[in-house]
Amino acid sequence: MSENLRTFVKALYGFDAVVSRVPATAWSNESPCEGWTATDVVAHNIGMNHMITGFTNAVDAVGPAHDAVIDAPTAWGESLDTVLAAIDSKGALQVEASTPWGDMPVDTFLGFAWVDPLTHTWDLACATGQDAALDSLLCGRGLAQLERAGDSLRGSGAFGPAVEVADDASVVDRFIAITGRDPVR
Repeated sequence: MSENLRTFVKALYGFDAVVSRVPATAWSNESPCEGWTATDVVAHNIGMNHMITGFTNAVDAVGPAHDAVIDAPTAWGESLDTVLAAIDSKGALQVEASTPWGDMPVDTFLGFAWVDPLTHTWDLACATGQDAALDSLLCGRGLAQLERAGDSLRGSGAFGPAVEVADDASVVDRFIAITGRDPVR
């Protein structure tokens, strides 16, 4: 198993843990992602799973629209099972995929795509009143990756301007802040 795959799977399981604890009454709660509810955050990650599954099969795959997800926990579980099976298939990581950032092997794409479920784990936890319990080692790696990306990560609209935090802020708080979210929200 590649390091990129291990990291991606670890981020997925962190997100899954938060999904499994969302109270039934919290799915329509507003998330830190402007205009998105808790369901929308999950729908986005379902879409990412569908896209990656498509990459492993060398086809274009688009996830569902946010309003197409009616039962977020079930839809999430199905997409998680599907993407895990897809990326565990022989040769899947070597497939050359046409990603939003150009053509690259699936393994290379997973090497930076894992930041997305990690970030959205925090978003979903905030939206639903949970402790995200983000892995500090993953957050440290994510922080370093986003620092290397610099302002290019803001050009796509994925992240807002970095939020200032104290010099002694935890690595988790620094990671959340660089994504444009206020960790003391």
